[in-house]
Amino acid sequence: MRNFKTEKDKLLSELESEIKSHPDNEILKTLYRNLNSHQSVNELNGVLSRIIVDSLDYEFQIGQKLIEFENFFSDFSNSIRSDELRKLAKKLIKQNIRITFYGKAWSENHSDWIYFDKVFDLKKMRENFSLGDSIIEHQNFDNKSGLEIGFIDKNTNEGIMGKVK
Repeated sequence: MRNFKTEKDKLLSELESEIKSHPDNEILKTLYRNLNSHQSVNELNGVLSRIIVDSLDYEFQIGQKLIEFENFFSDFSNSIRSDELRKLAKKLIKQNIRITFYGKAWSENHSDWIYFDKVFDLKKMRENFSLGDSIIEHQNFDNKSGLEIGFIDKNTNEGIMGKVK
């Protein structure tokens, strides 16, 4: 499993080396500042790729690495550690189901959840994806905290949620 912070730090180190070798290259400095400002995958918005394509081109090998990094971590499902939930999320994303939220669903939760703009049929989804015993069904019908149904991985506490109706 790839780690956002680890990969970001490697790229920042490579950018520092490129900047030392090419101190007059403002594009490299802009890329460094931009990448350094991102604290989570939620903040990736395509800026790195646009800077490279528009200005840097592929003059430097770091450009391709930055584009690959941004493409990988822009897909929220790649950050899900649970194999079963990652497969489910990738399938929903492939079906162009809109993600309505990604991140820590509440302050007590330390794992990321992905919320989809789709009514979930838990029984059908469990059968179609052959979800194992570590994947439990979650249902919240409290209007105050939000209506949601979905799946939680007991091992990682990650969740994939959808709409009730």
